[in-house]
Amino acid sequence: MRQQLSIFILVLFSTQLFSQEHIVINENDSTNQYPYTFPIWGDKLEEKGIDFPLPAGISLHYVYNEMYLGISEFGMGINGTDLSSILNEQTLGFQTTRAYSNGINLRGDLFTLPFLNFYGLFSYVEGGTEVALQPDFGMGAMPLFKSSVVFNAISFGGGMTFNYGYKDYFFSADVNYSGTRTDLLENEVNVVVSSFRIGKKFNLKKKDRFVNFYVGAMYRNFVSRGITAGVVQIKEVLPDLDDHYNIWYNQLTPIQQRLLDKTIEGVNEEYNLAIGEGGVMNSTVDYYIKKDLIKKWTFQFGGQFQLSKRIWIRGEYGVSDYSKFIMTGINYRFGI
Repeated sequence: MRQQLSIFILVLFSTQLFSQEHIVINENDSTNQYPYTFPIWGDKLEEKGIDFPLPAGISLHYVYNEMYLGISEFGMGINGTDLSSILNEQTLGFQTTRAYSNGINLRGDLFTLPFLNFYGLFSYVEGGTEVALQPDFGMGAMPLFKSSVVFNAISFGGGMTFNYGYKDYFFSADVNYSGTRTDLLENEVNVVVSSFRIGKKFNLKKKDRFVNFYVGAMYRNFVSRGITAGVVQIKEVLPDLDDHYNIWYNQLTPIQQRLLDKTIEGVNEEYNLAIGEGGVMNSTVDYYIKKDLIKKWTFQFGGQFQLSKRIWIRGEYGVSDYSKFIMTGINYRFGI
């Protein structure tokens, strides 16, 4: 189904809500007093001659996601009448769903401790969902047809990152939680994302400039079993349903057509509907759906370029059998 399945795309958006900056510890000859409040124990770092990143930052990232999902539960009603026994994930014949998105992520972060970074996020995303259906109500499978929808949404989230650096090597582990809102859904879609990365720094000739490269993995999943609910009109989500139904109906034998006609008459009388007369296309559909990520883990690799102590540029690519992830952005750092 079209609008209800658009919820799938919202999980993609949450994958951009992780992008932490990496600490690489450098020894220097500084003897000045540490000028900032954060991180706590920053003065101890200064005493030991450790060159630490400026504690606060604002980041702007662009993220593209592509992911495939499956449906494990589905039920719906029409005009307040539950039809889940007739219209469910088995009878509707859902195929693998492709979801994609382009999003802008604004992030603010603060190193409260030298090894611990807390951050908050706000994101705006535009995307789409493509789903294929091949219904089968016991009279033979209908022709395969596809439905798609585009949408926009906003998301809020927060998380924390553990960082450790030793000379030119670093390790980071991150976890965050986000909620995404859209007019297509009654409730928020909540997602948890966790990741880890290991990498190495390479110094450049100019002072305060370096690049680092890293590899890692990212895990993401729905919270609350991934069940969502909504309300929509059939004609809005399946505008071509009548045409596909007529093509399928004309391929049936005369006996099958008569049996189907009697079945439809019985459903119309029991549920006060108008299937076959056009009225059902104007009906209001209440639905619930449980979607699952086919692949929850992705392999990540990327790099970061420190142009100066205040300006960092980063890019990352993630991939698995059923997903693709591209991220690039810029970070401005300052003292607090």
